[in-house]
Amino acid sequence: MTSSPDATLPPPAVLVIDDDPTTRRLLRAMLEPEGYVVLDAADGAAALPLLRVPTTRYVTLLDYQMPQLDGWALLRLAAADGGMLSQHAFILITANSDALPPAFVELLRQLSIPTLAKPIRRRALLTAVARAAEQLTAPPSLPPAGDTGPLTQPGN
Repeated sequence: MTSSPDATLPPPAVLVIDDDPTTRRLLRAMLEPEGYVVLDAADGAAALPLLRVPTTRYVTLLDYQMPQLDGWALLRLAAADGGMLSQHAFILITANSDALPPAFVELLRQLSIPTLAKPIRRRALLTAVARAAEQLTAPPSLPPAGDTGPLTQPGN
């Protein structure tokens, strides 16, 4: 592993969006000892103002079923916004992954959003959050030098 100038930066904050206070406390208890700063919101409506702050990046643990603004509605808003999807990493947390509507499962697939099943196992949580944090802190990939557009055949 090579060292980068950003290697000393703290990991991105984690935003837990779940209507169950026990789940929020449990996730905080698993993440904070690993060095993560954890914020939480009881539903998507409460989380939206945090997600719209342009200077903060979150690994977002998002429950599917919540009052007011559920996980599906929040992801649709994020997809429509575009910037929210590139600024934050989302991980769906749900106790009923088998009961998710096919259209929502397709949205998760299209957006490459992983799912963690409740009850959440500590190792699976830490692995998923670390991967998401790494994606958020990785430098953007650049096209190879000299690449100015779509591939063309020589002589075309």
